[in-house]
Amino acid sequence: MTTLQKTAANHHRCVLITGATGAIGGALARAYAAPNTQLILHGRQQDKLEALAEICRHQGAKVTLSTINLTDDHALKAWLDELCAKQVPDIVIANAGKNTHPQGADMLEPWGEVQALLDLNLKTPIAMAQHLVPAMQSRGSGQLVFISSLAAWHGLPTTPSYSASKAGIKAYGEGLRGRLAPHGI
Repeated sequence: MTTLQKTAANHHRCVLITGATGAIGGALARAYAAPNTQLILHGRQQDKLEALAEICRHQGAKVTLSTINLTDDHALKAWLDELCAKQVPDIVIANAGKNTHPQGADMLEPWGEVQALLDLNLKTPIAMAQHLVPAMQSRGSGQLVFISSLAAWHGLPTTPSYSASKAGIKAYGEGLRGRLAPHGI
């Protein structure tokens, strides 16, 4: 066996999923859970996160959990730095998100809720890329996954801010793809 084959055989795939306590995040965690896989699962609901971790461990994955506030820039950077010091994630799925709706027929969404939505749906995935891309570039590989929506192509009148956030992350991901593909990302 060559050195490269030994390295590949010993490599544990590392997958980071934010929003793991939601339907999409939970399904992704279960789909990626396998032997030789380190799952880093983030969610806001500790009980659901613990239950999901047990399912994933039963499928053979090693699991680490986090409930940090993703919109706290300092906490996010510290968390990602700590993760990268151990192993740079191979796949990062920035799935955490939220929605808001107008409170009445002739009203817009509440401004505070709009700000919180944009912080989590748009700014957090961009911040994650800012922190993780240099480590992925150094390694020469990685995959960043940003979760958009059909609302990115046609704004929904029941949730215009959500639509804007999903259009924004779609465009950001498209732009990064061309920029980072030469680096194996």
